[in-house]
Amino acid sequence: MADVSSSQVPEQVDTGVSELQRLKQDLHAYRELILPLNKVLEWEKTHYPAILLGGITLLFAIIWYLEPSVLTTLSLIGISLCVVDFVVPTLSSYLFSSAEWTVVQERQFEGICVRVLNAKTHMSNIKNALLILKRDKPKAYLLLMMGAFAVLAWIGSLLDNLLLVYLLVAFLVMVPGLRKHGILQKVTGQLSEAISKLLKKKEKSAPKSKTN
Repeated sequence: MADVSSSQVPEQVDTGVSELQRLKQDLHAYRELILPLNKVLEWEKTHYPAILLGGITLLFAIIWYLEPSVLTTLSLIGISLCVVDFVVPTLSSYLFSSAEWTVVQERQFEGICVRVLNAKTHMSNIKNALLILKRDKPKAYLLLMMGAFAVLAWIGSLLDNLLLVYLLVAFLVMVPGLRKHGILQKVTGQLSEAISKLLKKKEKSAPKSKTN
C-alpha cells in the first residue's frame, strides 16, 4: 500500500486544490491544539502512555459508575464536540497569532496531515481489496467475512459491551505511539510472517494428500 507524500497527493479536478491543502485548511483553526496533542499521542515523553491510559480509564470509570443510557452518552459526546468546535478556534484566534507560527511547526502540522491521508488511503485500499476479492473469489470472500464476524460475535459474547468499547478506544489512542516507536510494525510483521509460513505449509501438504 503506497503512502501519500506531500508531493504525490491527488489533486481535486474541480477546484485544483490538492487533498493535502484542503485538509490543512479544514484543520487550520485547530493546528495549535493538534501539535501538542500529537506529541502526547506519539509518546515523546515516557510518561505520556500512562497519562493516556489513565485518562481513558478514568473516563470509562465515570461512565461505568453513572451508567448513562446510550442516547444520553451520544448526546453528551455531541455536546462536547460542539463546545470544542466552537471554543478551540475562538481561543486560538485570541491566544495565538499567525506571526508566532514557525516553519518548523508548519512542517510538523503538514506531516500530521500527510499521516491522516495515509490512513485514509490504507482504509480505501482495504475496501478495494475486499471488493476485488468479492468479485474474483466470492466463496473466499464469504468465508472470510463470515469467519471474521463469527470471531467478533464470539468475543462480544465473552466481554461486556463497555469493556469492549474501552479496549477499542484504548487501542486506537495508543496506535500513534505504537507506530512511532515501531512496535506496531514489528507485531504486524510477525503476524504476516506467521500467516505466510502457515500458507506455505498448507501448499506443501496439499500435493501429498492428493497423491495418497
